[in-house]
Amino acid sequence: MVLIVYLLLVNQLIPEAVSADPLLTVQITGFESTTGDVRLAVFDSEDGFPRDPEQAIYTENRPVDAFAVIFSIEALEPGTYAITVFHDEDGDGELDMKFYGPPSEKVGSSNDARGMMGPPSFEDASFELGSEPLVMTITL
Repeated sequence: MVLIVYLLLVNQLIPEAVSADPLLTVQITGFESTTGDVRLAVFDSEDGFPRDPEQAIYTENRPVDAFAVIFSIEALEPGTYAITVFHDEDGDGELDMKFYGPPSEKVGSSNDARGMMGPPSFEDASFELGSEPLVMTITL
């Protein structure tokens, strides 16, 4: 009897413990070279978006070793988020800018949002993350 109760309890707990599906999968495409790193920042409000990754709730960097890079993010609760990414081709950790203002390194945002005369707004780049896994592509 004890063995049956134990097996029933283990059977109920295993699916939750084994579930390793990432909550959010982000594929970055549009690279022109495979040098440097791609830097990703996830924001949960417009504070700092998209220019100040120190205000992001999640950041991650990956080497660009192919013309598409995939991030799997499991640490997010359901809610509203916006993502910004840039291809740090020279690996200096900073988004390089042209002398007259726009970035000289490729950038992108969730929803492939683009700004008119500057970066996109949090509202344009925001998306809802629910309890189900979400897969999105951001094109630089």
